[in-house]
Amino acid sequence: MFKYKKLYKKKKTKKSYKLQKIEYDEMEFCSTIEVIIKLFKFFVLIFILFIIIKKKHKKIEEKHQIIQPRKNATKVALCSRVKKENRYVKYFIQHYKNLGYNHLFFGDNNELNDESLLDIKEIQEGIKEGFITVVNRRGIKRQDLGWNYICYENHSLEYDWFSFFDLDEYLILEQNNTLIQDFLDHPRYNKCEQVKINWRIFTDNDQLDFEDKNPIERFPIESNFKKENRHIKSTIRGGLNYKELIRNYNLHSLYDNLKACSSSGKEVEGKLYYNNPPEMENAVINHYVTKSIREFAVKKCRTLGNVETLSNGTKGYIFYYFFLINKKSQEKVDIFNKIFHTDYK
Repeated sequence: MFKYKKLYKKKKTKKSYKLQKIEYDEMEFCSTIEVIIKLFKFFVLIFILFIIIKKKHKKIEEKHQIIQPRKNATKVALCSRVKKENRYVKYFIQHYKNLGYNHLFFGDNNELNDESLLDIKEIQEGIKEGFITVVNRRGIKRQDLGWNYICYENHSLEYDWFSFFDLDEYLILEQNNTLIQDFLDHPRYNKCEQVKINWRIFTDNDQLDFEDKNPIERFPIESNFKKENRHIKSTIRGGLNYKELIRNYNLHSLYDNLKACSSSGKEVEGKLYYNNPPEMENAVINHYVTKSIREFAVKKCRTLGNVETLSNGTKGYIFYYFFLINKKSQEKVDIFNKIFHTDYK
C-alpha cells in the first residue's frame, strides 16, 4: 500500500496530468453520448405519444365535427318546443350546431313539476355562448301550438331564415359537412319564401327502451312506410308578416300567400303536404317518430293526454300506428298492453 502511494506520487508528472485529462475527456464524452441517447429516446417516446393522441383526436373530430359558420353569412335560426323530451336535447343541439345554425330558440313546454330546460348542462353552455334562448312556456297542456309563431314574431327581423323542427327531426343535407347557409344561399331558392323538406321515417331498430345515444346512431334503419314521407316541415324567410303565418297551425302544410319551393327548388302549388309527391333531393328530415315502444308511449301521452283519459279508439290507433312503422313482436305487444291497459294481440 505504501509502495503504491509512493509510485503514484512519482507518476504525478506533467505527462500523467495529460493522460488524466484525456481519460476525463473520454468519460465526459461518453457521458454526453449517454445523455444524448436518453434525450433521443425521450423525444421519440413523446413523438409516438403525440401521434397516438393526434389520431385519437382526429377520430373524435370526425365523429363530432363542428363547422364554424362563415363571417357575414346568411343568418339562420331554429324554433323548437320541448315537452317531456329533455333527455334528447343535447343531441339535438349538437346536430344543429354542426350544421351551422346561428341560434336555437326553445320553448320550454314541460309541466310545472318537470325538470326545466335551464337545468340541462348543454342548454346552460349554449346560453353562455349566445347560441341558445329558452322561453318559459311551462304548464301549457299538451303541445304548445302557438310557440313557433311567437318565436317568429319576436325575432323575424333578426334572421334571414327560420326552421321549425321538433326534437325528433334531424335535418340531413345532401353533402356531409354542408352548412345550412350553403344550402339556403343556393340560387335555386332565390325566389322562394318557404322551402319544404320531406320526412324520412326510421324504425325502432327493435329497441324496447331509452338508450342515452344520438338517435342517428340508435335508429339507422329506414321504415318501409313510405306514405309518411309526404309529410313536410318548413324553413321560411325572416321578415314576413307573421299574422299570415299564425292562421296556419299545421306545420305540415304550406303557408298561404308564400311562394313555396321543394328541396329541389321547384315551385310547389298544392298547399297540403299530401298533394305533393315526396322529394329527397338536396335535403331530407330524418324523423325518429316512434323510437322504442316505451319512448313512443311517453310521446303519445305527452300529445294526447294521460293513459287513463285515452279512449279505446285512441289506444287502438296508437297500437296500429306503431306497428305500421315497426316490426311486430310479442315482447313489444306485451309492453304496449301493460302501459296502455289493453289486451291487443
